[in-house]
Amino acid sequence: MPLPVPTVRLLSPVAAALAIALAWVILLSGTATAAIEPTTVEATEATGALTATVKPATVTYGSAVTLSGVLTDPAGSVVAGAPVVAEAQTSDGLWTVVAGPVATDPAGQVTLPLAPTASSVVRLRHDGDVGWALSLPQTVPVRAALSAAMNKPAVEVGRPVRVAGSLAPAPDGAVVRLERRVDGGWRKVAAASVAADGTWSATVTAGVAGFERYRVVRGAAAGVGEATAGLARLDVFRLHRYSVATRGRVTADLKRFRDGVAETYADPRGWRGAHHRFREVRRGGDFTVVLAQAASVPSYHPICSAFYSCRVGRYVIINQDRWRSGSPYFPGELLTYRRMVVNHETGHWLGRGHASCGGEGRLAPVMAQQSKGLGGCRPNPWPLPREVRAVSR
Repeated sequence: MPLPVPTVRLLSPVAAALAIALAWVILLSGTATAAIEPTTVEATEATGALTATVKPATVTYGSAVTLSGVLTDPAGSVVAGAPVVAEAQTSDGLWTVVAGPVATDPAGQVTLPLAPTASSVVRLRHDGDVGWALSLPQTVPVRAALSAAMNKPAVEVGRPVRVAGSLAPAPDGAVVRLERRVDGGWRKVAAASVAADGTWSATVTAGVAGFERYRVVRGAAAGVGEATAGLARLDVFRLHRYSVATRGRVTADLKRFRDGVAETYADPRGWRGAHHRFREVRRGGDFTVVLAQAASVPSYHPICSAFYSCRVGRYVIINQDRWRSGSPYFPGELLTYRRMVVNHETGHWLGRGHASCGGEGRLAPVMAQQSKGLGGCRPNPWPLPREVRAVSR
């Protein structure tokens, strides 16, 4: 004997959402109601066929999926205006209505929104005055809703970075783990307990300069699948403090010199790209940038020339004559030359030696002695990629 025909009642979007949410709460809690009860299908012959498709295939907790299908009669013709409900399987194997009934449209199609709060098995069911139809069960995996963000995109070596985010659902005792990319795999570096409101935070400290990759993972639990939240790569840099000084009779604009040095150091095309940052201090620091009268340059070391710039120990010495007029052997613009000479001498302080032209028409390495000629290369004020990778300090 066919099951009774449910009354078709179309709900407003707000009412439908409330009804769906209530149904899933009842389903998961196991509470029985008069409106939503476990259903069975009598062993009578099915009349017609009902398909079912779930989109998207996986849903994040708190989001909705749609369960769609088409109802046809035994002859294969679509059936319009027929009531269809969505059912979910309970832990004891029974089926409970969680959405609908909704009438099929003129093309025999029906779509029901679902908001499962745990991974579920669902299906569509039609009960009519001439028989019934069931779709094949569809699995709806639900993954946790996990978010994560760092409080800064770059950090000095040895300084902490705070990572924080949220998790839903957040059962008592929930924990997320923070992982770092190491040698092609992921390694756990921290864990964080999730608060009752779903928020969490953790702190990591990077010990090596370079780009680092992190992610946050919540393992599968309580019917909710594993979730992963990626993070933007973290630029871990070495911070070098420098002071600016003069030697001898300096007539060049010292403020423009100081600004030019700072702009060169701040440019991402420079040594900053090798995970170095520079900060000017009033005195002392890790090294000193000196604007020196040409005749005073050799006073730092006999190896230094009164014609060129030089680096000796902690001193990055810029020859005032070269700063003001460039080099007769360098065909580039004066601004290009100034950036080049600052990066070249600072490169020595960072531990880089001299380089040579790599081929006719190529960009010169910044560590080439461009003040003495380019050897067929083109003028270049910035470290080449291979020079960036080779910085050792």
